[in-house]
Amino acid sequence: MGIKTEYGEPVKEAQYRGKFKTVGDVEHGRIIRLYVEEGLSMDKIARQLERSTKTPHSHIKRHNKAVERSGFCPTCRRVKSKYESEFAIR
Repeated sequence: MGIKTEYGEPVKEAQYRGKFKTVGDVEHGRIIRLYVEEGLSMDKIARQLERSTKTPHSHIKRHNKAVERSGFCPTCRRVKSKYESEFAIR
């Protein structure tokens, strides 16, 4: 029949933690895409996502460290981002 089943890690959703909301995998992928593809500044990304300016900065930094360490970003891999193995630089 040619049926192939593929299992991967489940995509992590954002969670409310009292006063703040965590960043889910989809939002992380969106931050990287907005920064790399559209060339938006941290401030513009933060405004689009209704987050603080520190949020995009910390996720871009975390993404680049993961790519440097492992050759890919596990968060981006879970959402099948084309930037999973690329540094988020402009």
